[in-house]
Amino acid sequence: MTDEELGVQTGQAFFQIDRDTSGSVDFTKFTFGMDIDISMNSDLVELGRYDRAGEAAGSSDIRINDFALGSVNSDGTLNPFHITDPFFELAFEDVNGKEELVGIRLGFGSALGKLSGNIEYLTGNIEVKVAGTAAPIIDQANAGQQFLLWVAGVNDSTELEAAAELVTASGDPDAVRAQWIGVKNGDTLGCPSGGGNCSGWTGGLLSLFSSGNCAVLGIATCFPLSNFRTLDIGSGNNAASGMFISFQTKSINWIDNGAGTPTVSGAFMNIPNGGITVDFEQSFNGIERIRTKFLDPYYD
Repeated sequence: MTDEELGVQTGQAFFQIDRDTSGSVDFTKFTFGMDIDISMNSDLVELGRYDRAGEAAGSSDIRINDFALGSVNSDGTLNPFHITDPFFELAFEDVNGKEELVGIRLGFGSALGKLSGNIEYLTGNIEVKVAGTAAPIIDQANAGQQFLLWVAGVNDSTELEAAAELVTASGDPDAVRAQWIGVKNGDTLGCPSGGGNCSGWTGGLLSLFSSGNCAVLGIATCFPLSNFRTLDIGSGNNAASGMFISFQTKSINWIDNGAGTPTVSGAFMNIPNGGITVDFEQSFNGIERIRTKFLDPYYD
């Protein structure tokens, strides 16, 4: 093409390479400018199976049975899992004048769709927003607990929210081979941003009751990961950004848009805040698995 012809063309690179440095670690990131729709099923996803101090023998950093991305409608049509700008990244560290590979990361610029599986263990940063009306909370409460909620101005239609993360069965943060997710000790239920129909009086009183030993006012706030068989990554048409799986021989702070995501050695999954939202009924009762195959043993 001539210079004149090139001058009127517009386009986007299919492949982009970025270099960055943080401390003693150098990063090389390869991003593909692609939109991908995928429907995938795997009998088992198991990453990082080795003996780890303080963890159960035979456990893994990440172990998900019957893993799937996307879903299948009753009429056989697909709801694919949508990915934009997938990438992989390599982390190198200078060791005695020689660069050694210390980490690799596989991720997405954004992701939207159904993620299904029977989760046994997760290592990583999984941030879940629990939001909805208080009716399921009131249903779980006994008479005394319901009275306290009434004093706080909470009724069936009151909108509340809480932040959940990987925890132990007693509510302490647990980023390694976790089997539970919930409101960590010391956190509280609160009003949604913008208030909704939750009054300042309600928010102020609820802030006095923090979660302890996986309960607020005696109502359970932690649940086994295995209860949640299908999760929505993103919400509506709003894709979630920052999702990745990484493998590293040491703790690495992976860099995104100037901010960092700290990880631990081994296999690590990151689904940041806003990536998953569930309501209180789903928290208490779990989420059933959606159909992910044309011939699905869960349904057929």
